[in-house]
Amino acid sequence: MHRAIHSVAAIGLLGITVGVATPAAAQAAPCANGRAEGVQAVTALPWAQRWLDLEHAWPLASEGAGVRVAVLDTGVDRRHPQLASAVLPGRDFVDGTDGRVDCTGHGTGVAALIAARRDAAVGFAGVAPQAQILPVRVTDRIQADINPVTVGAGVDWAVANGARVIVIAFSVGQESASLQAAVARAVAQDVVVIAAAGEGDAGRFPAAYDGVIGANAIDSAGAVSDQARTGSIVDLAAPGAKMTTAAPARGHTVYDGGSDLAAAVVGGVAALVRAQRPDLSGAQVATRLGATADPAMGSGSAYGQGIVNAVRALSEPLTEAAPGPVERMPSPQPKPRRVTGVGPIVAATCVAATVLVMVGMGLRRLRRRMAWGERRQV
Repeated sequence: MHRAIHSVAAIGLLGITVGVATPAAAQAAPCANGRAEGVQAVTALPWAQRWLDLEHAWPLASEGAGVRVAVLDTGVDRRHPQLASAVLPGRDFVDGTDGRVDCTGHGTGVAALIAARRDAAVGFAGVAPQAQILPVRVTDRIQADINPVTVGAGVDWAVANGARVIVIAFSVGQESASLQAAVARAVAQDVVVIAAAGEGDAGRFPAAYDGVIGANAIDSAGAVSDQARTGSIVDLAAPGAKMTTAAPARGHTVYDGGSDLAAAVVGGVAALVRAQRPDLSGAQVATRLGATADPAMGSGSAYGQGIVNAVRALSEPLTEAAPGPVERMPSPQPKPRRVTGVGPIVAATCVAATVLVMVGMGLRRLRRRMAWGERRQV
């Protein structure tokens, strides 16, 4: 994810050597050292869109309409025609703008993978092409050492400004109590948080924090790279290698990509689910994404729960209700004794007395007859 980004499509890049902003530099105009701009549009349908079968997913969720997705990154260039109506005013923690400036293009590419509008003249579109992007600029270039405290402040700002999904398409190496606390607050506020799992010796945070969906990248063959992370940090895999996406201002480019762009794809699918099922909690959205993921084509923990599947996430019936207490089987009980009431006892007593009276009367008659016979013989 922190590897250099190579462009396969034609894209004009100005020399960019901007470092981490200092307080003095924060007063300078954004992109004072130059700005990347795209040149050529890519008309072919990207492999990732075919893989995700977005043509069938979009009608199931109104293309993600109404869902606000925060992109914490290098900013988002609002000039691109496929992003102009998608990008809301945001926050810039670097230069003090509204976040709709991107000097290097990474944040623009991430945002476009999530919510670039459909255009009949080009094949590329975002996973949720009617979602809204809330840009939160926390760094001017993704290869820089990103301050986790700034990222945490960006998470808090995004939550306070209505984000329902947060995508952090990078990782930081330094564990931060403030970033961890900000993520925990976001999850507690019912926000779905997705982060890049990272590659190689890159940082592990915030993907390693509880409640964050850590994403790994697959290529067009469904395989992860040999640098992919493994273990509990990975929750889902998604298309992320050789990805076509928007370039700043105009046109498109193809990034080598990695888990950063996979996080964008997972964020787009999460936006579709939130649009279709606004009744689901953030935890239930995360559960649905994992439960409907496709089995990985490889083996090992680099795939997490599997490869995200947009159509299945939107169409498969699941029981989303929180599990109730387990009902225990009742303990065996002795059979109840038959209780005899007073009425039957009285009736039985009366019958027995009647029988005895009748027997007594019969014996008396018999004795009388026998005595009468003896007197007649005399």
